Amino acid sequence: MKREGWIDSCRFFAIFVIMATHFLADLLPGALALWEEMPTRLLLGGLTGKFSVAFFFVLLGYFACSPKRFTLRDFGSYAFRRYLQFAFFVLITEAVYLVGCRGVSALFRAPDEAARLVLSDGWRYNFVYLLRDSFLFEDHYDATLWCLQQLFLSSLVCRLLGCLPERLSPLTRAGIAVGIGVLLLLLSPAYCVWISVSLLGCLLRLALSEADRLPALTKPPVLIGLFAAAVLCIKAPLEEGLTLYLLEGLGAFLLLWVLFRTAWARRLLGRGPFPRLGLWSMGLFVVHTPVFSLVDSSLYVLLDGRLPLWAALPVTFAVGLTLCVLASRLLHAAYGALSRRFGRERVNA
Repeated sequence: MKREGWIDSCRFFAIFVIMATHFLADLLPGALALWEEMPTRLLLGGLTGKFSVAFFFVLLGYFACSPKRFTLRDFGSYAFRRYLQFAFFVLITEAVYLVGCRGVSALFRAPDEAARLVLSDGWRYNFVYLLRDSFLFEDHYDATLWCLQQLFLSSLVCRLLGCLPERLSPLTRAGIAVGIGVLLLLLSPAYCVWISVSLLGCLLRLALSEADRLPALTKPPVLIGLFAAAVLCIKAPLEEGLTLYLLEGLGAFLLLWVLFRTAWARRLLGRGPFPRLGLWSMGLFVVHTPVFSLVDSSLYVLLDGRLPLWAALPVTFAVGLTLCVLASRLLHAAYGALSRRFGRERVNA
């Protein structure tokens, strides 16, 4: 499937929000009040890590359910490639992080909370948790990986939906997707809510395939109204939980519909360095927590007291972001080489 630059830009902006909020939560948690208090809440409210996660799940559903003829071999190959990508990224990242924690702690003697956890566990448990994080997609040493299991399962569920017989009408396909989403919520709401959110991506693909039959939903006044509805969903003043996550998923669905149907917005998002940075969004998602943990435990320790806070924080974040981009690029290049070595197509969904 041909990549769209504006979609990759959206991916980067989403992961940037995750990185920025995690960075502030670690070093300046009081700054997160800007997301809750007026007047800054009008701008920042809703632009949280959880919304970015919902956005990623909707995009994943959109790409994973592209129409395919089902064969067991094709589905097994897709599942293996998806699993290999996730496992490879986590294994390399956490292995480097475990070594880096000890080096940084020995030099600067000020490990952050995440690094202290690594040191307190010792090498034996480090190795055990490294394997569990890498191959079971747990989150012992990288809190960001809390949703990696759901990302993997979502890709499989949506892939199967893309393999539904072509003779089924779009309305029937949509009904099946909604039915599966409701069933998953009934079985395990807390765990399956994100899989259900990814099914909104399947509905988005179905809606876009029938856009010619829905001309009213592509007119500028209607698009403006849908954008306003997306903003309301994203900024809903609710506590974290099932309802908020579903609303954020709906907000991402509506926002993507508007972007797909607005040419000037797509052209604007497709410019600059952001599409290229978005190519490495998966790597950024995996590496940013370990990288910032090491940077916080070293560079920030050096800058703290030597520079005022308003200068030390941006410098630390800029260095951390640069290292994240470099590490992500290396990970994607290594995974690409591995895929080519074994003659397997990379997964872009």
